[in-house]
Amino acid sequence: AGTPPGRKIYVHPRGRRTVLRAVPEVKRGPGKKANAGIRHVEEVVRDQGEWSVWEVDGEVDGLFCQNLSLFAKLFLDNKSVFFDVTGFTYFLLVYTPPARPPTGPPGDPPQPAVDTSDEKPVRPHIVGFFSKEKMSWDNNNLACILVFPPWQRKGLGALLMGVSYEISRREGVLGGPEKPISDLGRKGYRRFWGGEIARWLLGIGGIAGAFDSSEETLVDVSDCSRGTWIALDDCLITLREMGLLQDAGVGPGKKPEVSGAAVGDDGDGAMEDVGDAGEPEPVPDVPRVRLDKEAVRGWIAANGISLERVCDPHGFVEGYAMKQGSPEEEEYA
Repeated sequence: AGTPPGRKIYVHPRGRRTVLRAVPEVKRGPGKKANAGIRHVEEVVRDQGEWSVWEVDGEVDGLFCQNLSLFAKLFLDNKSVFFDVTGFTYFLLVYTPPARPPTGPPGDPPQPAVDTSDEKPVRPHIVGFFSKEKMSWDNNNLACILVFPPWQRKGLGALLMGVSYEISRREGVLGGPEKPISDLGRKGYRRFWGGEIARWLLGIGGIAGAFDSSEETLVDVSDCSRGTWIALDDCLITLREMGLLQDAGVGPGKKPEVSGAAVGDDGDGAMEDVGDAGEPEPVPDVPRVRLDKEAVRGWIAANGISLERVCDPHGFVEGYAMKQGSPEEEEYA
């Protein structure tokens, strides 16, 4: 009793979250009004308890999942699945308070011993969830997401989004949330996608040795999609909405990758095939855009984006969602 159904698949290792605090921005200068607006400042919140994610099968715990879906309908206008939950898996975001409250700040006199034999056991709290189709022909990694109102605006929605994409990466499925997305969900996803893409952009060229900021690296949207595991269309829309792209005219596109060559392979066999084929075909000219890393850093600062990964892949139970023969660990950009 008091334990969520299903099984625990993820524990947030660091026990901390990065949240945004709204603070008034003071305008220095002439004028009657001193406040120039509101700005958001990052603040790291350390939780005393444990954040975890539990996997629940809609076919095994059908009544629980039906009740959860009906409860979500109170806050989601476009929620349509209530009773036919057998084809869905639910992922619960659970907060477990500490077993005992802190004894007090350092330096305080020691507190007298308290008899805890009659204390009730700590009960975990379900604070949000997302659901996912077991079989999605559109490669959707999320069908419905909700953080309960008392726990909103604490960075927990981004944590659930990060978990959904990490599960997709482990399964080897490139996908995204089910469309259409609600207005509130779109706002959260734009921010999450923007942070993931910005982290990937800043990591380009910095893997092998020092990176000279004066050099240019040619990448395309497909590279961004593969590096972030965000669907190509979502990458394209997010890059446009970030407003950082500058027209660079027309120039040669990227050379097509050799079929069968995987990232990280030595490619000896593939190179031999290319050599035997004779002269490579010319690369056609395509419209190109330029994106500066300093502009990316400015966008991050202006939007209060944290580059800290919201979902730590090491927090999952060993081997969870790994396909047979897939690598246990994948390089992150």
